[in-house]
Amino acid sequence: MRLFLVFLFLLEGLVANSQSSHFSNALKVKLSEKNNPNVLYTVFVQGDIAKLKTHEKEGAYTLNYSSGNIASIRCNAAALSYLITNKIISYAELPQPKIRPLNDTMVYRNRIKPVKLGAVPLNQPYNGSGIVLGFIDTGIDIAHGDFKDAQGNTRIKFLWDQVATVGPTVPSPYNYGIEWTDADINANQCTHSDMPHFGHGTQVAGIGAGNGLANNTHEGCASKADIIMVAQNFNLPGSTADAVQYIFNKATLLSKPCVINASVGDYYGSHDGTDLEAKLIESMLVNIPGRVMVAAVGNAGHVKFHTKTQCVSNDTSFTWLTNNQSQIDYWFYGDTMQIKNLQISIGANRTNYSDLGRISFKNYNYGLNTIQYDTLKHNGNRIGIIQNSSSINNYGVYEMYVHIDADTNNLLWRIETKGSGTHHAWNFDFVSSGLPTLSQYPKMAYYIAPDTMYSMVSSYQCSDEVITVGNYVNLKRYYDVNDTLRTLPETAGALFGTSSSGPTRDGRIKPDINATGHAVFTALVTGMQANLITNAPQVVAQGSLHVRGGGSSAASPVVAGLAALYLEAHPLATNQQVKTAITQCAFSDFYTGTVPNYAWGYGKLDGLAAMTCGENLVGIKNISRESINYFPNPFNDVVSIETPTPLTGKIYVYSTDGKLMLQEPFQGKTHELNFSKLTSSYSTLYLIQITGEEKNYSFKLIRNP
Repeated sequence: MRLFLVFLFLLEGLVANSQSSHFSNALKVKLSEKNNPNVLYTVFVQGDIAKLKTHEKEGAYTLNYSSGNIASIRCNAAALSYLITNKIISYAELPQPKIRPLNDTMVYRNRIKPVKLGAVPLNQPYNGSGIVLGFIDTGIDIAHGDFKDAQGNTRIKFLWDQVATVGPTVPSPYNYGIEWTDADINANQCTHSDMPHFGHGTQVAGIGAGNGLANNTHEGCASKADIIMVAQNFNLPGSTADAVQYIFNKATLLSKPCVINASVGDYYGSHDGTDLEAKLIESMLVNIPGRVMVAAVGNAGHVKFHTKTQCVSNDTSFTWLTNNQSQIDYWFYGDTMQIKNLQISIGANRTNYSDLGRISFKNYNYGLNTIQYDTLKHNGNRIGIIQNSSSINNYGVYEMYVHIDADTNNLLWRIETKGSGTHHAWNFDFVSSGLPTLSQYPKMAYYIAPDTMYSMVSSYQCSDEVITVGNYVNLKRYYDVNDTLRTLPETAGALFGTSSSGPTRDGRIKPDINATGHAVFTALVTGMQANLITNAPQVVAQGSLHVRGGGSSAASPVVAGLAALYLEAHPLATNQQVKTAITQCAFSDFYTGTVPNYAWGYGKLDGLAAMTCGENLVGIKNISRESINYFPNPFNDVVSIETPTPLTGKIYVYSTDGKLMLQEPFQGKTHELNFSKLTSSYSTLYLIQITGEEKNYSFKLIRNP
């Protein structure tokens, strides 16, 4: 009781006497509201930083960090009084507004907030009304308020759990899993849970389509879109294509345009989008108005699991694999013309690098017609059995598959190549560290070390028909569920270290675009709420209904949400028109460097620019994919442009908000654009369109500031 009276007296002194002049209004209000002397606040203070550092223990506060004469501290009311009384600080301020763990940060950083507000030059706000946003993921928390409307009814129109076996409907023609409708969900008949996957799909859906109604925070991108969720069976081949067709079919049933987000993927495969599942998915997208697909690039940008072997002579190049198990699998890929003059052998070394021999070199067609088996022996003792199988798909892509049954676990298995040609391989068993020196093993001069290039996931993410998304850092500081200021080590705006990079195996730019993924806050599976608040409060947002997410999985639905807003404005736009608006109207900065590149694609998502300069792209029926040269880029005043063939037409220069800056005739193969003709330096990013009688071109130019 005595402590409580002391605290009341202290509050009265802080708020009523002269000390209150040293506090911001927000801090004064906060102090007057609390009646617990032990409540801690994170505040900014201004004063003598040297004294602030030396009096930390005596004053019973925590110095978080400082810059100049301003610091962030964690303290209670008594510590504030001590600091003011002893003239260590002259002013204290409760940060207002707080750096919240909100998707508001995400929608601002990706320049989507102006689209949701209908900022000039848009003629209305956009929120995804009339659009279906489909998700292929782990599932969704049907109880979360962000997926309900103002009346409490679910926004989830259909939910197909590909793993479930008990429920009202097995969807046809797939004949597996269980389907629930919005009526089933509203009637509390749906038994689906996203708990087994710790809410991955819930988080993704919250970023793309959450409406923030659970506690009026953390609104996602397309907050009025209808939701269709497919909880994928990751052990079932082909389930992705099934999910794509299911979602598009349901959207057609609803007579609404549709965007699909897939924050899932596999790091193995040819990485060129020529596998049949990818091609099947492409066929559901190409030239069909009102359909878009967006996918995550992957989170292996820091992992050395790729090799590119280029042989120009009969010198033998090699790479080691090991996994301390009795079985090892290896794949490599190349266009047929790239590998037909290569020969492959499999050998082994002990961990002391002594050579146990190899099988004979095999031509590329060794395992084409039938599976081949070879036995590796050393001094008459069997080391292992090697299975070889090869194939060439209808797009001329060659795959060799090697399966090793080893008699000894702790060996370094050697993939050797000689001849002339190129092939790529992806494998998490590659040896990238602890390698011997040349003196220890002279053949290391020919070692092909694994790298972090080509680290994106495979299949449809490598398709030109899918918008593939990388991940950069959303925010650095935020307040958690306990009102504690958290500071992350990463730099907001910078590429997150795990974001996978391109290119595709055949050299195309991927990812297409980057959006915020690391440290984005989104819907939390309600079943995990209590556990996380107790054991990991640092990842739970104020209000306790949202959680910190990350990875390219969280970046992809940002772009998918923007694509939904774009279709709301242009319901008949094709996937290529939406993709062109997003990529050609992106922005670059210090972190991206010159774009396009294999880490950032065409740069950072700019929602408003995509909606505005993108409007000019809707009328372009066929954007040529032929190579067009323009240089220099970035430029100062003059840019030279060269088309593959002569054309007669016009060239247009647009700013990122859709303003026509310059229009000139284009005649022949070359043209010189002189930006000094512009009356003002309106922007550093310009969208260029060239329209001819038969071909059209669209590209982006960056002007040096």
